[in-house]
Amino acid sequence: MSDEPLLSEEPAADDDLVVRARTDRAAFGRLYDRCYPHVARYCLRRLFDRTLAEDVVSEVFLQVASHLGEFAGRTETDFRRWLFRIATNAVNAHLRQSRRRAELWEAAARSRQGMGSSESHSSQAEHELLDWPLVYQQLLALDERDQAIVTLRFFGDCSHEEIADVVGSTPGAVRTALSRVLSRLREEFNPAVRKTPGGNVVPQG
Repeated sequence: MSDEPLLSEEPAADDDLVVRARTDRAAFGRLYDRCYPHVARYCLRRLFDRTLAEDVVSEVFLQVASHLGEFAGRTETDFRRWLFRIATNAVNAHLRQSRRRAELWEAAARSRQGMGSSESHSSQAEHELLDWPLVYQQLLALDERDQAIVTLRFFGDCSHEEIADVVGSTPGAVRTALSRVLSRLREEFNPAVRKTPGGNVVPQG
């Protein structure tokens, strides 16, 4: 019996998996398993409704499967950028077309347990300390571009370069947007700090 390993037993490189996924159903299944958690977490943090997020993720991967043959990229980075562009467009379309935005926020605000801590890199203690309804409210107050940037970075695990490609910007502009938004969130979530009318930050008490 030959000692040569079967091809299916060899670990596929990330980039090789992307190329093979165009014509190999098993390779596409592995790529799906690799990327699904990141896309699902991103959609959930944008939509705040698990059922709706799952529907959108299903739509995203249906689009991916339908158009994978047309995808010109050859690396996993190329694939992730393409995938998150599709996901961002799908989420934005739902937000524009749906009149349920206020209802989604109200549902999220009623339950701090709407997001499982297993979907975050944070510890359970950190998860419980966050005022999630306030987090949701602040994210909803952002425009679509900033929502996409923040959630791609922290819930999609995307690099600045990947985010820039998804939102049609530059890495520098993405960093600037993140800095601006995070500064705003820090002020909102830190009760021991307030700004004077002149813009200076002073401690309370």
